[in-house]
Amino acid sequence: MYKQRLGLMILLLTGVLVGCIQPDSTPDSPTATAPAAGVVNPPMNTVVVPTPTVGSVAPPPVTLVDQFLQQRGETASNLQIWYDQPQGPDQLQGFSYTNASGLPCAGWMLTALIGGVWQINNGALLCPPQPGLTALASVSLFATTDGQPYTIVFGRIEDPTITAIAIVYSDASSDTKNPALGGFLAVRSGILSVNTITAIDQLGNTVITNIPQSPSS
Repeated sequence: MYKQRLGLMILLLTGVLVGCIQPDSTPDSPTATAPAAGVVNPPMNTVVVPTPTVGSVAPPPVTLVDQFLQQRGETASNLQIWYDQPQGPDQLQGFSYTNASGLPCAGWMLTALIGGVWQINNGALLCPPQPGLTALASVSLFATTDGQPYTIVFGRIEDPTITAIAIVYSDASSDTKNPALGGFLAVRSGILSVNTITAIDQLGNTVITNIPQSPSS
């Protein structure tokens, strides 16, 4: 009987000891989380720096106007560029100057970006046939490098009382321009002729009913 009780006590004591011994706990290792299905991380933005085009920046207008005048055999002084605006894909300049004979002249020039270089593409000059004229005008036709035709009216004004130029075209349309630095220029899309070019003073009075149209060179 004593032996049975002793064996039972040993079994109970062994169970208590086993229950008190626990294995060391190990912290959970971080687990990589897979990206959700169908989610794609956007790529990093790439900045593309454009390569400069040789000749894409036009030189100063006076440089090309001087070159144009030299090509036409003109020795100019008192050069004034009073118009410099885009015309389609090209650039249009209007200018006035005094030629070697001392006569007041005007001109226009079209420059275009050809082969990566800005070049003179068209133009015309107008000088009076003799001294003493207070106003002269001319009409020219030209096309820009995209093939669009234009009519241009330009001229020289020597009378300071003339403050406006009224132009009436063959299709009955009209245009009014104010002289600047001794010259004026008007551009109209299409091929037109001009009926009248009238000089007007600041009060609206007609100074010259129809400025004579002279051929340009």
